[in-house]
Amino acid sequence: MNIIVKFFKTRGVGYYLTIPGLVLGIVALIMYNQTGVTSFSPALNQNAIICLSVGISLCALSLVADFKEIKYIAAIIFLYSFMWYLYSQVTYITNVFVAIDGNTFTADFIVTFVSFILAFVVTLLAGILTRWHPLSKAKPAGEEV
Repeated sequence: MNIIVKFFKTRGVGYYLTIPGLVLGIVALIMYNQTGVTSFSPALNQNAIICLSVGISLCALSLVADFKEIKYIAAIIFLYSFMWYLYSQVTYITNVFVAIDGNTFTADFIVTFVSFILAFVVTLLAGILTRWHPLSKAKPAGEEV
């Protein structure tokens, strides 16, 4: 039990932010698979799916090996998958802005869009805050260990 407590006490804030990043990546993947095919985009973009899968895998890997570089790479890959998502949905976005088939985005599109963005942002914050330990007992400068 002491080993588990020590494991979680030595982890920074970024470790705990990786979990929501992982979950948001999974939500984005599920939502894109369920709602990505529309009359405006007849097929799912395989690059977006591959990038999301790699980003999710890297987030899971960073839960085991807590390196900030892995989290940064996962965040960049989530951003790259978001760009592929936008590329696949550009006709739909254009039709909404021009108001050809309505002038509002569907709830499915908004949830998927926000999931992609939040997966990137939360994973980036996890990388930035990896070494921040606000709950650990800081020793004053000059005190020996």
